[in-house]
Amino acid sequence: PVRVAQCKAATDVLQQLYGDSVKTLREANCEQVLHAKEKMDDVSFRRARHVVTENARTVAAKKELEEGNWAILGKLMNGSHISMKNDYEVSCEEIDILVDLAKHFDGVYGTRLTGGGFGGCTVTLVEEEKAPALMEHLKTGYKAKTGKDCICFTTSPGPGARLIATDSV
Repeated sequence: PVRVAQCKAATDVLQQLYGDSVKTLREANCEQVLHAKEKMDDVSFRRARHVVTENARTVAAKKELEEGNWAILGKLMNGSHISMKNDYEVSCEEIDILVDLAKHFDGVYGTRLTGGGFGGCTVTLVEEEKAPALMEHLKTGYKAKTGKDCICFTTSPGPGARLIATDSV
């Protein structure tokens, strides 16, 4: 609820400046948010910046996934994590440790927080043959830095959200 209110405050400022062209924050662009910065408090500005840059990264990530551009996709993932950490403030020390351990490991393209934030899980794009060594590196490094164990596993992407006819279930 707090972040929703902060995003709403940013949206209200953008609507004052741009009218109906910004009905929701996701309809704003980076230039509009930067132009409105002086009219927003710092937190609302950072929340808005996260939303518009995350939307742009998501659109770009789709293209890079389709084209198999793993290095560029990894940079987008890293940028996403930095934004979630600094602008949206939903990361935490444990997640940041995992991200830091992964991003410096040979064969890793990118890594980021995934899920709802405030702890939980990271997703890391890594060369397939280096995944087992990365998982050991994460387990060892995380235990050394936190005194806690972490669980690692490999997964493959699925088809994503889609409509399923109820008569076919």
